Amino acid sequence: MKYLSKFFLVFLLMQFSNTFSQEQQEILIVGDMHQLPGIVKRAYKPMVKKILKYKPELIMSEHSRTGDTAAMGEWNSRFKEAYLKKKDSFNIDMNEIKQLEQTPNTALDSLQFRKLQAYYLSIGDQGNHRMYGYFARHGATEKFKPYGNQNPDLTFQLMRKLKLKKVYGVDSHEGYSGYWPAWQRTLKAGTKEGKRTFKKAMRKDTWGNIFAGASWSLGRYINKPKTLDLYYRVNSLRFEGFSGEDYDIQIKKWDDRNVKMAKNILEVLGENKIKRSVLIVGAGHAKAVSEELRRLNPNLKVIMYHDIKEHTK
Repeated sequence: MKYLSKFFLVFLLMQFSNTFSQEQQEILIVGDMHQLPGIVKRAYKPMVKKILKYKPELIMSEHSRTGDTAAMGEWNSRFKEAYLKKKDSFNIDMNEIKQLEQTPNTALDSLQFRKLQAYYLSIGDQGNHRMYGYFARHGATEKFKPYGNQNPDLTFQLMRKLKLKKVYGVDSHEGYSGYWPAWQRTLKAGTKEGKRTFKKAMRKDTWGNIFAGASWSLGRYINKPKTLDLYYRVNSLRFEGFSGEDYDIQIKKWDDRNVKMAKNILEVLGENKIKRSVLIVGAGHAKAVSEELRRLNPNLKVIMYHDIKEHTK
């Protein structure tokens, strides 16, 4: 009985330890624009510096999950075709791949980056395929060349500077096919007042992005709660004056996608026992995904980019 009590006490301590560890996990959610106008293509640089102060240990992105052909097919059909062709014909030397995965990127050359790129294509890992293709062209330490795109200018620069080897794609398009046509039909069928409100919101945001990009405050502007809410409503057409069957279809598809992304994020966090992580996602997803994460796992500390100052001291 005495030994049984000790065993039970140890078991409780282990459970408490696991719970405590889970409570300490954090995720910083960063909303972005995907692609910037050429005139403000350097506007991601301040965001990189600000996120680095948070000292993340893992980066997640809006790339498709490994092998998720649904997500590939929606916007990246060329990658999907290349993956399906490559996966059955690629001769993998896994010992070499494992060695390359364990070697710091600063010690690899262009040919080795290409080998990793080919490997990630063969397993349908879109994020790492693109990242190692970028490293093969530009190296892991060379001077920054801005493209005005979230992947090379934000995600891949963070991977470079943090010396991380793997970016985690968490997007999901399962059951998502048909969202964009339904969105367009809903917008076209909306009331005059609804369309007018929508156009006014978009016009105001266009100028907001131009001024924010020119003043190097793009990240701060995009991630304001008010701006994130605007993009959330734009993507789901949550403006008064839109309704009907098409509205119900695209609303469900949009909301379901955000729920699935949140679940994928929690799966990544569960597999990687780290404290601080970052999610880089389109501004229209940031609000919905953050709410889903809080709902699905109240123990996870969700931090928005807008509030990052409080967590980088």
